[in-house]
Amino acid sequence: MKRKFIIQSELENNFNHYSHEIDFSSIAEWMACGFFLGNNDFTKTKFGSKTTYSLESNWYYAPRDLTFNQASDEFSEIFERLIKEKIKNRKIILPLSGGLDSRTLAAALRNEKNLVSYSYEFVGGIRETDYAKQISNSMGWEFYKFYIEKGYLWNKIDELADINLCQSDFTHPRQMAVINKIAELGNLILSGQWGDVLFDLPRIRKNTSIDELSYIVINKITKLGGLELANRLWEEWGLSNKFEEMLFGHIQKLLLEINIDNPSRRLQAFKSLHWAVRWANPNLKIFNNSCELFSPYYQDKMCDFICTIPDKYLMNRKMQINYLKNKAPNLSEIPWQVYDLNLYNYKYFNSIYLPRRIFRFLKRQVKEHILFQSPVIQRNWELQFLGKKNEDKLRYWLFETKNLNNIVSKNLVNEFYNKFQNHDRVKYSHPISMLLTLSVWCEKFWKKR
Repeated sequence: MKRKFIIQSELENNFNHYSHEIDFSSIAEWMACGFFLGNNDFTKTKFGSKTTYSLESNWYYAPRDLTFNQASDEFSEIFERLIKEKIKNRKIILPLSGGLDSRTLAAALRNEKNLVSYSYEFVGGIRETDYAKQISNSMGWEFYKFYIEKGYLWNKIDELADINLCQSDFTHPRQMAVINKIAELGNLILSGQWGDVLFDLPRIRKNTSIDELSYIVINKITKLGGLELANRLWEEWGLSNKFEEMLFGHIQKLLLEINIDNPSRRLQAFKSLHWAVRWANPNLKIFNNSCELFSPYYQDKMCDFICTIPDKYLMNRKMQINYLKNKAPNLSEIPWQVYDLNLYNYKYFNSIYLPRRIFRFLKRQVKEHILFQSPVIQRNWELQFLGKKNEDKLRYWLFETKNLNNIVSKNLVNEFYNKFQNHDRVKYSHPISMLLTLSVWCEKFWKKR
């Protein structure tokens, strides 16, 4: 049965239709945001044109008169029923992290034994798996730890492109490095995807205008380096008006198609209609390409529930935190990674724990700038783009393939590659990653036109 809130559409390989005209405007948006908006695609052939994909919004906001405890009880009942119905006679694979979404899944599965948990972290990175292991040990589950290795991307890039069809970049879905090992652990992966969007509403003034909301969306979904590249491409292609004017108009049009006056809810619906479908889903495809995947926060019953809950109950993850404290207090005592404090004391992050934060910051600075220890790896592109072997592979895709320069000039590619190498790697990692993805798309799909 087709879902009506967050569509989990099958990605459609349109390469047989890529003889159609390149959609330069859509590619500029894709470069700026990291994903396509609406039903845009690389060419004028629209995304989902051969499937039942629809942009129609079924999101609404009709808050009921109920207490927080009543709302929390309803959430608990819906959440646990969705999961219970799906996991019957299955060997569950549970990805864990230091966040709350996977932790709520762990709480819902507190009585399950036919379950294996896992987590991964970057080689030389933050010890993310420590949080996951604490959760797993607290529940008495088997736990597997994986490392995201340097340079794995280049042996996986062809397979990854076949899975996500180059709809989003290749460095964000780091699970590609270990998915074959993960899929061997069981036959059903549970994902906490989208819990943060549903249970952490943005604080936006009720009287925010549609123009103001459009700018808020642009600030949320665009990357600075991506915006810079999109503007340069717009000039190079000689398109009319200015890129950011076009982007503003398109965002506003998509927002106006959502029939909700409440700005926070309109933004939540926008994310679920566009960000989830066009960015999150291609990345989730890596999981369900190898093993069945279930995301309870994506389900209609959950989204319908969210549409009827007053805003104040969906702020600051309070409903998920309350659920954890009631159902699995042992998990509430484990630090939440973003604060490195548990769910009982994280609120003091900026007060009594401020000296600890300052000490840890100074300790990192001493290690990196005085003792000259290697910086902690925080982003996947650091492992995939840096170093001689990685640079050789990256340069091949950016400069030695033929079709990319039919869309982006070699001079412009070189300009942004130099900015990445010599100016600001964090800022320009995004446009480099998008240029890499476009180059692979050109070679695998567009060249077949």
